[in-house]
Amino acid sequence: MAPTSEVLADMANLRQQLRQQGSPYSELFKLHPARVLIDIAFDWVLIVGAVAAVVWLDVMFVPLAVLVLANRQRALGNILHDAGHRNIWREKAKNDLIARVLVAPLLFASLSRYREAHFQHHLELGRVQGDPDLIPGQDHLPSSWIVSYARCLFSKTTWRGSLGGHLLDHEVGWRSKAFILGWWAYFCGLLIWLIGGDFALVFMSLWLIARATLFHCITTFREMCDHFGLLPGGVFGFTRDMVCHGPWRWIIHPRNNGYHLTHHLLPAVPYYRLPEAHALLRQVPMFEDRSHICSAYFRRGNAVTTEWQSRAVA
Repeated sequence: MAPTSEVLADMANLRQQLRQQGSPYSELFKLHPARVLIDIAFDWVLIVGAVAAVVWLDVMFVPLAVLVLANRQRALGNILHDAGHRNIWREKAKNDLIARVLVAPLLFASLSRYREAHFQHHLELGRVQGDPDLIPGQDHLPSSWIVSYARCLFSKTTWRGSLGGHLLDHEVGWRSKAFILGWWAYFCGLLIWLIGGDFALVFMSLWLIARATLFHCITTFREMCDHFGLLPGGVFGFTRDMVCHGPWRWIIHPRNNGYHLTHHLLPAVPYYRLPEAHALLRQVPMFEDRSHICSAYFRRGNAVTTEWQSRAVA
């Protein structure tokens, strides 16, 4: 069976069980755009505040500012992901307007290209030369998860993607790249006019430093949490949920991004309803029997990192 058929079969069978049990999962698809706008505003405030601390207080705040920016870049990336699914607003024009004005260009991303590639990832999950998010080199896992992580982290291709986004993607057209660059020119001009040239320069510098360093580290780890170390074959076989709590979750999976299996099974559920969706799915026999769930990142028996290494030592 082709990967696409397996993916669609898993989704169809799960929804059939949900209907048979009378589970009111349709409620999970209801959107609250105001919630998303508040979250976006929160991210912008933290970002501007982190830069302001460096410019107006002390250069010693640079490490903290880079951490805050990298974390909020990751959080805004989750909102971009929801925009790709039209989970901000079901009306395409409103959904895309929010993403293109407040989120996508800030992340050096083309919403159209992101949506196209992400839908391909959903439909061709785990397929070599079909899944654009498939991480290579999983046939022979090393004896240590750190080696697996280092291989992904020091990949030139993935680092370029973290740093420059779609600006360095040869498959993105010049119009999309021009829009991103134009947005940044307008934004920096607005910063210079409202606050000053020094602020704009520091903002751009810290933004790029964060993307090239901590954002890349966090994003690489997060992407490996989604599918790395699993065997392709439908949604259940190749996707996991990260049900973790504490500081590591705030850093690696802001905005419930760790519920990746739940998302693949119910992609129209917005990020703020994913914990609720996961709890509902846990009541379904098919999900409980076949789901792959990790409750830790490191050390514990079901930690995700144990699955990035040779099964002989896992």
